[in-house]
Amino acid sequence: MPAAKIVFFTDGVSESNRLAREALESCHLSWTEKNISTDAEANAFIRKLCGAPVSPVLYVNDHWLPDPTQEELLEACKVRHDSERLESRGQTIFDVIVVGLGPAGVAACHGARLGGLSVLGLDENEPGGHLLNLTDVDEYLGVGYDDAISGREVADNFAEHARHVGAVLMRGKVNSVRIQGAFKRVHSTAGNFWGRAVIIATGSTQRELKIQGVEAFVNRGIRYGAHVDAAIYKDRRVMVVGGGDEAMHAGIFLGQHAKHVTVLCPDDKPTAEPLLVERAVGHGVRIIPGTKVVAVKGTDTLEFIFFVEKGIPEEQGLPVAAMIIALGPAPKAPIPGLERMPQENGYFAHGEGGKTMFGGIYVAGDCTNIEIRTLMSVVASGSLCAKRMWQWLASNPLPRLKV
Repeated sequence: MPAAKIVFFTDGVSESNRLAREALESCHLSWTEKNISTDAEANAFIRKLCGAPVSPVLYVNDHWLPDPTQEELLEACKVRHDSERLESRGQTIFDVIVVGLGPAGVAACHGARLGGLSVLGLDENEPGGHLLNLTDVDEYLGVGYDDAISGREVADNFAEHARHVGAVLMRGKVNSVRIQGAFKRVHSTAGNFWGRAVIIATGSTQRELKIQGVEAFVNRGIRYGAHVDAAIYKDRRVMVVGGGDEAMHAGIFLGQHAKHVTVLCPDDKPTAEPLLVERAVGHGVRIIPGTKVVAVKGTDTLEFIFFVEKGIPEEQGLPVAAMIIALGPAPKAPIPGLERMPQENGYFAHGEGGKTMFGGIYVAGDCTNIEIRTLMSVVASGSLCAKRMWQWLASNPLPRLKV
């Protein structure tokens, strides 16, 4: 096998440079060295490539390796080595990094791998996003139409499929995304990673009920999301605030455990899929449309809820053991480094296929200004995003050096 062609951009002093040099020397490899501390042209080139004077950056057999681990470097050089003897191991450089592993993010990981790209998916929680809160899923074609299947099972299947085709799914909170240069740098609690492209699929958060007293009773009778130990609702009166799919799923779940379940719908009629409304009613859930919660009261825990119903001027109050707030999605604050990306009502604005104004940065799923927020639509968003990513990477190759 011919020797690897290697160009080594170094500042000559950092610890990462020492590790890279020792790895090459241990395998008796030779290289061409360019010092970015003394060579202005080399410094300018690396700044353009990585958005900063990163060191080391290696060019091995027509592939760029910004700050690689020793294991990555030797694998790129195609030399035999004992990884257990190396000081730095693992993979830190990927073609695509997907931030967020809800349905859209996992679909993007799967789609990018089908394109032959190396893929890392990161999320501070386990894969699944809002799927993890669904009692049963049958709105996704081919899933749950016969026997009921929970959202968690669907989420596990999605993640396993992505891993099966070779995507790396990792748990870690992303602290920032640097979007300058031909490479993108993702800083997370799981490590720092480099990608040619990044797909942002961070999803949405839950819309808060902003009335006096709610904060005092969160986790003391008031919850955002119904899916905790079902035993706490047994033989109790429970209220759900909301009228969308999330509220109906909560009602269906609670209807199997609680004594009385009432959904207070703020709109004139539920906005949820009609089939979900029908199922909720079938589980004994009472739905009161046109209601507005105005107060909650209690001592140590929630005891009463007060609301106004459309057409009835008097305020009504009911004793209640628990209240679930399920008002639907609300936008999350952007991850540091993404604040400059255009937004619409707090959601990322984008072009066809999730394209943004920054080359190599795409957005997918519920973090975007998507018009329809269903499981099928967000999965399709992630898959299309991955397809457009292939095309962008193919038409924007990294520079090649004459070695």
